[in-house]
Amino acid sequence: MKTKSIVVATATLAVLTLSSCMKKPMACVDSESKSGTQGQAISFDAGCSMDAHHIEWDFGDGAMGSGSSVTHAYNSKGTFTAKVKAMDKKMKKEDSKSITVTVN
Repeated sequence: MKTKSIVVATATLAVLTLSSCMKKPMACVDSESKSGTQGQAISFDAGCSMDAHHIEWDFGDGAMGSGSSVTHAYNSKGTFTAKVKAMDKKMKKEDSKSITVTVN
């Protein structure tokens, strides 16, 4: 009996240790800058992000999006900072990267 208890306790401890050591996702965006024309759809790609279960975008003009590959059209000219956020399955660990967008 004592041997079984030790094996179960050791296995439980190993599972708890592994689940708390899950990797933090690493956000990635396809380039450091983008440019486009007012009203034209601009493509964004974060498919290079690692260990990400969920990806969210903040396009810097009040619009949001989700998914690793998205498009967004800016309704005004200017320079915007778009931010991609990669999150783990429980949405507790995250990483983010930014990209500069110039709209003419």
